[in-house]
Amino acid sequence: MATDIDKFVHDQLSVWPAVAAKYRALKSTRTRTLPYGGILVTLQSNPGRLPIFDHGCPLCEENYMEHQHTLPFEGRKGRKYNILVNRAPIFPNHLVITRDVHVPQTIWHRFPDMLDLAASLDGYLVFYNSPKSGTTVPGHAHFQACPKGYMPLERAAERLLRDVSAGRSTEEMEFVASVRDAQLYHYKKFHRGIFMLRALTPKSMAKMFYRLLDCLNLLTEDTEPRFNALAYCSEGEYRTVVTIRSANSKPGCYYAKGEKHFSISPGAAEMAGFVVVPEPEDFDRLNADVLKEIYNDVTISEEDEKRLLWRLVRTQPRIEVGIVHQKEIRFEIISDGAGPQTVSYREGKIDYNGMLYDELVFEAVTISTLFAEPSFIIYREDGEERFAGTLKFIVDAGKVCAVNIIGAEDYLMSVVSTSGAYDLKSQAIGTRQWLMAQVGLRHAHKAAIGGPGLENTPSLVTWLEHRPEEKKAEDTPAHLRFDVCASEHCRPYYGITDKADAAVRSAIDETWGQL
Repeated sequence: MATDIDKFVHDQLSVWPAVAAKYRALKSTRTRTLPYGGILVTLQSNPGRLPIFDHGCPLCEENYMEHQHTLPFEGRKGRKYNILVNRAPIFPNHLVITRDVHVPQTIWHRFPDMLDLAASLDGYLVFYNSPKSGTTVPGHAHFQACPKGYMPLERAAERLLRDVSAGRSTEEMEFVASVRDAQLYHYKKFHRGIFMLRALTPKSMAKMFYRLLDCLNLLTEDTEPRFNALAYCSEGEYRTVVTIRSANSKPGCYYAKGEKHFSISPGAAEMAGFVVVPEPEDFDRLNADVLKEIYNDVTISEEDEKRLLWRLVRTQPRIEVGIVHQKEIRFEIISDGAGPQTVSYREGKIDYNGMLYDELVFEAVTISTLFAEPSFIIYREDGEERFAGTLKFIVDAGKVCAVNIIGAEDYLMSVVSTSGAYDLKSQAIGTRQWLMAQVGLRHAHKAAIGGPGLENTPSLVTWLEHRPEEKKAEDTPAHLRFDVCASEHCRPYYGITDKADAAVRSAIDETWGQL
């Protein structure tokens, strides 16, 4: 597709004099480099960067300028895009890839489209600005693209990810996490909040990317975390660089007066070390100290970066919750698209689609390091309940029992939210203590009554002679087939509930794992 893009840009500029002049001006624009944070930052004096906007949304087809042409691109699930020549270029062959309908700028569900673009635009780098993180048109979903090699952080990522792909170690970044064939690394130079990802497939890359975003704090007025992202393909891999932003859309110097004022509003290019300077008088006086102030203002704080890294690597134990105990249970696995299904008790087993099973398990995705999304639905007479985690069916006392295998912290989200407690942190810690005690009792009881295997006769005889005394009622677990139940008998548990608001999430997040 790169050849088509080159021809498209050439043909477009040949009939669009106003924008062609801007691209010609790029060839003579002033640039210089500035060592900062372990990389060589590029500064570009670009007075012509000011965009050409006639009226309305410039990315909607009805507002396209005279002579403006498009090249179609189709994303996933029928999403359609128009590829345009950027009206206010920073780079040669600077492109805007915009949705063909007016929908807000967001990366949710569109990151696979970004990866497909990177795969299709050979030799190009695709980049994205989240709302309030450098985009000038947050009301209309779009990406941008430019030829590879212009952004210093991109070049650093290519060098480092090539090294780790070849098995060579580096001290410039550290491994953080992995999902299938995707790996996430934290880059320790330049400025805070830089993460580099590599994957063999777009699906694995998307899982790792969204896991990173899920672990970020979301400001109440935002629809998604504040970040910038670059994506490209190299050496048979998908590669992505993400820079995490602070609550400041612009640095303090943007609003300052006099000599302290610099008209720099960082987007993906600036966060990647390609700093566009719109005002000519700012170009020569921009130095490393000013860059430090800019990046300190617009990047994630050191404390929040540490919290993010902790969220990415922490774990939660799996527990088993008995949620329904009936002759027949109606359920739905959300991801498989099969719709509502039914299991029932028959001949001492589980009847599912005419086949009999001793146990039936619908495995969920990896347990979340933040909070999991719904994976299945249980239908009851009075409505439906959504649950995260794995769904397991077992036979118990002549009925089918649905068991939810879920992370302990995800379980607490529901239980704490319905507790009515005033001190949510104390409630989270107390409930976690009770939960782990129930898990411990069940495991200890199973070990005590299990004894050694029959293949070890001497050990079996010894165990029979010295087996534990009968446990007291308070030392015996309430349930033996699962850890806790979902009723008042243990703690009310309703799966993914709307009552789990930001205060509950914060209480569990801040006390994660504490007993």
